[in-house]
Amino acid sequence: MLTLLTFEALLTFTIVRFVPYTEIDWDAYMQEVSMWQEGELDYVNIRGGTGPLVYPAGFLYLYGVLKWFTDGGDDVKTGQYLFCILYLANAATIFFIYTLVGRYLSALKSTSSNPLMQSHTIWSWRIAMVITCLSKRIHSIFVLRLFNDAPCMYLFYTSAYLFAKSKWRVGCVFFSLAVSIKMNVLLFAPGLLLLLLQSSNSIVETIICLAICAGIQLVLGAPFLLTYPISYIRKAFEFDRVFFYEWTVNWKFLSVEKFTSKSMSILLLMLHIAVLSTFAIKWIQSAKKELGGKAIFVGQPLNPTYIIYTLFVSNYIGVAFARTLHYQFYSWYFHSIPFMLWVTKLPIPLKLLTILMVEYAFNVFPATPFSSAILQFGHGIILLALWCTKTPHLLHQGKVHSA
Repeated sequence: MLTLLTFEALLTFTIVRFVPYTEIDWDAYMQEVSMWQEGELDYVNIRGGTGPLVYPAGFLYLYGVLKWFTDGGDDVKTGQYLFCILYLANAATIFFIYTLVGRYLSALKSTSSNPLMQSHTIWSWRIAMVITCLSKRIHSIFVLRLFNDAPCMYLFYTSAYLFAKSKWRVGCVFFSLAVSIKMNVLLFAPGLLLLLLQSSNSIVETIICLAICAGIQLVLGAPFLLTYPISYIRKAFEFDRVFFYEWTVNWKFLSVEKFTSKSMSILLLMLHIAVLSTFAIKWIQSAKKELGGKAIFVGQPLNPTYIIYTLFVSNYIGVAFARTLHYQFYSWYFHSIPFMLWVTKLPIPLKLLTILMVEYAFNVFPATPFSSAILQFGHGIILLALWCTKTPHLLHQGKVHSA
């Protein structure tokens, strides 16, 4: 971890020092924050150079602080260095997650008759950690573009680590803060709901955790909810938003008419729900088989591998059936790809090839029909591999018999 963080620190600060900054959304963010700071509370009226504000209130508070640190948004270089620190914090959190799971799995292998199995598992997960450091596009999203996807995902990964340590209430605080910056984190919500039900002794604890998530949204959005509630809910959580075809990375092999059609939207939504439901049934059946019939309200510490796996796959299914993936959306799931592939039985060369396919697609600008086809093919491999892989044990091995 220390070696990788040192490498990442040198790399990110070198990028900021020598690679020119590219303006995309930063000026628009600053314009939106300025309108809010000048007293505008109607979300319909808050706009920037790229259009209306479409993020929850946490976004305004965060970028309001960044505006102060960057001399009203003019000192972009300082903003980039702040995002270097954010990138390193995000990387450290990712490493903690991978290390937690890798150590747990290697401990299971220690009981194997083959003493090399434990060492093999440790090094396998170290390789996965290295891969999370090698994306050109992810470095660009964080330190050259300053997208709000970056702090949003850092908060989510912090919550995921806390969940893996069975700190559910504190994890819900960070999860809700992530949602307050960008609502894509809601793609993790189905998996989180299942985990809350399974980890709780009763429905009461699950309700408390959900109340924490909702309460934070109400507190952060209070100035807007108390003045223009409809405008805030409609714009901050704009579920029917249609993105521009020209910026999409996926489905570029379709015509504009087909891409923007209502039938396409409905088809992808139905596929998302169907596949997510199928996986959920698989997870619940696996839990029942493991525990002899009980799948929720287990009330015991869950296996960290199962927790992270459930969250990552829940989000990934949403990404795989999204109509639009912009370049910055890669940060929503890149760091989870090695994890998901590493829990499957795919051979290492195919795992690496799949990662390269997805990385290639997100580094072709503008996207082409070929690059989009490569992306969808890579997505298909991951989804099929996950479906064919046995669900991780619900509980820590050795605690199953006491359930």
